[in-house]
Amino acid sequence: MGTVALEKSRIMRNNPIWKTNLAICVIIVALVGGYFFYQVHKASEQFRKNSREHSKVLAAAVELNIRNAILSNDGFEAIITSFLQNSARFIAYLNIIESFSSSELTAFAKETGLAGVTIIPAGNSGRVDGPVNWGPDITCKDLPGLNIHSSEHLYTLIDGVEEGTLNGGCVIVGFSTKDVEAIQKDVSVEHLIASLSKLHGIAGVQLVAADEGAIESDLQLAKLVERDGERFTETRLRMNDQVLIVTQRASHFAKRLRQMYLEFTVFVSILIVLGAVSSWWLFYTEKLRINAAREYEQEMARQHEEAALGRAAATIAHEIRNPLNAIGMGLQRLQLEAEGLDEDHSGLIISMREAVRRSNNIVTSLQQYVRDFEVGTESVDLTALLKNTIALYSPGCEDQGIDIVLSPEDGYIVPGDGHLLGQLFENVIKNAVEAQPHGGYCRVAVKNVGKYCRVTIINGGYTLSSNAIDTIFEPYFTSKTQGTGLGLAISRKIVEAHGGTITAVGDDNEQKLTMTIELPRQSV
Repeated sequence: MGTVALEKSRIMRNNPIWKTNLAICVIIVALVGGYFFYQVHKASEQFRKNSREHSKVLAAAVELNIRNAILSNDGFEAIITSFLQNSARFIAYLNIIESFSSSELTAFAKETGLAGVTIIPAGNSGRVDGPVNWGPDITCKDLPGLNIHSSEHLYTLIDGVEEGTLNGGCVIVGFSTKDVEAIQKDVSVEHLIASLSKLHGIAGVQLVAADEGAIESDLQLAKLVERDGERFTETRLRMNDQVLIVTQRASHFAKRLRQMYLEFTVFVSILIVLGAVSSWWLFYTEKLRINAAREYEQEMARQHEEAALGRAAATIAHEIRNPLNAIGMGLQRLQLEAEGLDEDHSGLIISMREAVRRSNNIVTSLQQYVRDFEVGTESVDLTALLKNTIALYSPGCEDQGIDIVLSPEDGYIVPGDGHLLGQLFENVIKNAVEAQPHGGYCRVAVKNVGKYCRVTIINGGYTLSSNAIDTIFEPYFTSKTQGTGLGLAISRKIVEAHGGTITAVGDDNEQKLTMTIELPRQSV
C-alpha cells in the first residue's frame, strides 16, 4: 500500500493535471482566436467584394448616363437646328411677300419663342433686327449653320437665302439656351455624380482622369481607408480614359467588426476565467491529494518504524532486561554482604547500580513508546495534577534557582487517564527544569478555551535552532548529554491518545520556549 501511494504521489507531482488543463485552455483560446481572425478576414473579403460589385453597378449607371447625355445633347442640337432652319426659311418666304419691319420681327420672334431675328439682304444693306441689338454682331459671312454663344446663353443659325428672294442675303435667327441648359444639367454626368453621392451608404463619387501607369487589378481593388475616425471603402474603376472613384461608408461593417471583437473578447475572457478557476481548483485538489499521500507515506513510515521498534523493544526487553535485573541484584547483594570494601570499591558498586538503573529506564521508555495507550474515562483535575507535579520538582528548582509559578483556578476537569496525564506533565516540567541548570523560571497557566482546556508552560533556557524546534517531538531527539530522546515523543502520544494537541514555539530573542497543551474538556 505504501509503495503504491508513493508511486501515485510521484506521478501526480511529475505530471500535474492542472498544467494539462491549463494547456488545453490555452490551446482552445488559440483555436478560437485563429477561427475568429479567419472569420474577420472572410467578412472583410466579403465586404470588399460587395463594395466592388456595388461600385461596378454605379460605374455602369454613370457610363450609361454619359451616353444618354451625349445622345441627348446631339438630339437637342438636331431639333434646335431643324427648328431654327425652318423658322429662318419661313421668315425669308414671308419677307418676299412683304418686307418685315423691326417691330414685326420682334413680334414674330416673341410669338414663335425665338430670341431674335435678323434679315440681311445682299450687300448687308437694309439690315432689319427684331428686337434691336438682340444678339451678337453676326453677318452672312460668318460660319453658317448652328452656333452656340455660351456667354450669352444663345443659339444662332445663319441660313443663306437663294438669290431672287433677298438678292443673295441671309436670315439669322436666335434661340435662348437657358431652358435647354437646365435640361442638359439634369441629365449631365456631374448631376448624376452629385445625386449618387447622396445615396444611402455612399460617401462620394468622383470621375477623374486615368493614370496611364495604373494597373487594372489595382483599380478594381476595394481598399479600406479611415478618415476623421470613420471607416470607408474606396473602389476605383476605369471608364475609357477616366477613372470612377466610389467611396462607400463602412460604418455597418465597422459596427459588425466591433460586435465580433466584443463577442470574441467576452468569450475568450470567459474561457480564461474558467480555465484559471478550473486549473486553480485542480491545483488545489491535487495539492490536497499530494499532501494526503505524503501524510499517508509518513504515517506508513512511522507505523513501519514503530513496528520495527516494537519488535526491537520486545527483543531488548527479553534479552537485556533479565541480565540487567540479575546484574542489579548481584550488585545490591555484593553491596550489602561484602565486608571490608574500601571507599573506592563501594563507590564503584554504586556507580554500576546507577548505570544498570539507567539502562533499565531506557528499555522501559522504549517499551512505553512503542505500545498503544489505553486511555480511561475518569475525570482528572488538571489543577491538582499540576500542583502535585510542581511539588515534586519544587525542591530541585529551589536548589537550581528556578522560579516556578502555577496560576490556575479550580474547575479544569478533563476525561482521561490520570497516571498518563501525570507522566505527560512530569516529562514537560522536567524538561523545562533540566533546560535551565543555572537558574531561570517556569510559568504554568491553565484556562478554558472553547471545548478545550489549555495548559501553557513557559520556561527560559531555550537554545535550539528554528529547524530543531520542528523535530522536538520526534523520537530520539534530545539536547541533553544524558537522555533517551523519548520523553516528549511519549508526551505527544499521550496527548493524542486523549484527543488533544501539543505544540512548541521558541523565541530566540528572549530565549524562552512556550509549550501549549490542549485537552478536551469534561462535558457537562
